[in-house]
Amino acid sequence: MKYLISFFTIALLPFFLFAEQGWAQTPPALPEAPEQISEVDESKGRRYFVLGITEFELENFKEAAELLVKARSYLGPSAGLDFSIADAFYQIDDLVEAAYYGKRAVEMEPENKWYRLKLAEIYRKAGKNQATIDELQKLLEFHPAEVDVIYNLAQVQTMHGKLLDANRTYDRILQLRGPDVQVYFQKFRNFRTLGQRDSALVQLERMSELEPENLGVLQEISRYHLEDGNKTEARKALERALEINPDDEETIVAVADMLVAENKWNEATEMLSRIIRNPRVPAITKVELAQYVMNNYFRNPGNTEIGESAELLITQILEAEPEFGYAHALAAEYFNYIRDDERLMKALIETNRLLPENEPAWRQRIQMLLIEDKFEEAIQVGKQADEAIPDDAFVLFLVGNAYLLKDDSDKAIDWLERAAAAPSQREFRSQIYTVLGDSRSQKEDWEKADEAYEMALRLNRDNDVALNNYAYFLSVRNMELEKALEMSLRSLEAEPENAAYLDTLGWIYFKMGDYEKAHQYIHASIETGDASAVVNEHLGDVYEAKGDMENARKWWQKAFELDESKEHLIEKIR
Repeated sequence: MKYLISFFTIALLPFFLFAEQGWAQTPPALPEAPEQISEVDESKGRRYFVLGITEFELENFKEAAELLVKARSYLGPSAGLDFSIADAFYQIDDLVEAAYYGKRAVEMEPENKWYRLKLAEIYRKAGKNQATIDELQKLLEFHPAEVDVIYNLAQVQTMHGKLLDANRTYDRILQLRGPDVQVYFQKFRNFRTLGQRDSALVQLERMSELEPENLGVLQEISRYHLEDGNKTEARKALERALEINPDDEETIVAVADMLVAENKWNEATEMLSRIIRNPRVPAITKVELAQYVMNNYFRNPGNTEIGESAELLITQILEAEPEFGYAHALAAEYFNYIRDDERLMKALIETNRLLPENEPAWRQRIQMLLIEDKFEEAIQVGKQADEAIPDDAFVLFLVGNAYLLKDDSDKAIDWLERAAAAPSQREFRSQIYTVLGDSRSQKEDWEKADEAYEMALRLNRDNDVALNNYAYFLSVRNMELEKALEMSLRSLEAEPENAAYLDTLGWIYFKMGDYEKAHQYIHASIETGDASAVVNEHLGDVYEAKGDMENARKWWQKAFELDESKEHLIEKIR
């Protein structure tokens, strides 16, 4: 609320606006010397007084206090001198001495405005709330029309929780000055804190009468009525605001909020569209509004009306702000949610172009390309991402995967080693080392492959992919089969229906000579419907070991049909 913000700023002004300027308001005159004082003492006293004033002006407050007290020892007490001493002690936070001399000054000249303000200020700083209020009230007995003093009193009363007293004090200002928006606002704030909503609303109405075109006040009036369940009056206040400025985004949003509360999403969308079509509204404001609607849709996915509203607003933002990166990032989030891959990819490309520092957009784009088996394109986009967001572990990991899927294990290892060295969370680093182990296994660099798998399991002992892959490659080499068996069983606990995991366990049993269990698990892998050519070949090998060549050739044939690059199967089938 623009209006209310401005007044909160006013409310934060320091207390004792006039008193804080100290003797800059009324510089203390040289004290009159008592009749009985000698000329020598008078001369010394005046000299120390001038030196004290000089040190004060130089902000050497401790020295000022000492010199002024010395001047007083020669010249005797006087209101102006005691006021000066009080101010000097106040500046060095010696509030006991400050209060002593401040009180002496007030006793000698009880009607002096500045002396009492200074004493009140000393009491306030010392935490003596009632004493502060008492001094200001005494001052007003002598100067009942001093508005600045009345205002200070009201602020102190507010500060110390005497809100009704403060409002009565503000009423004195209104009596002296007449209607004043600032004073009404202070009263409004106090009544609101007290929970006296009717009285608070009255202050808002008075503010609106004084400044009928103040949108912030009208919006606050609407909010108050809405909280009280009076939708009719709330809508009236907003309609008045729209008459004043039909393009004010805060008013439009407030109206839209009311419509949303009534589940009138089409009408709410039309209101919000006015903001999005308005070229004077900042692009980021438009994005925030569309995000508000989109998030509502995410929370209520079954509400097609909200979904249509979100899509319409996002489409309008893309048309109105085609070069604003955050608009495309928002669109990407929405299209990803509704699984519109075509529009999602377009939004990601534009986000990468306009917001190259946006990490999630690069990651998701590369990931989509990998899912679509566009490995070369994934690598090229990954290289662009590596320039825009260097050493991003996820990007490096994805590019390493792309190279691995292209059977380029050397480059896969280069990128994966960089990914492992980049900052990332422990579990993700475990995944990186798993794929690094796969890449080194592809090169049959077994020692380094084992190191990578071991690191993956050190980082996350429950990494079922690492458990399975490590176990499988141990069985391929016919090494540490008991260890491989233990790891394979653990991986299956995580995913009992995983075709690859079932095949690994079966193959370990095959290597251990237990052909019945090998047949059980490898056949179960094929039954999942996700088995690869390798699994089909493995089942053929099991039948061969059992002496059933007819079934062996049958499964080798199926493996070859799934992957004709496995030419070695031709010899087996014969």
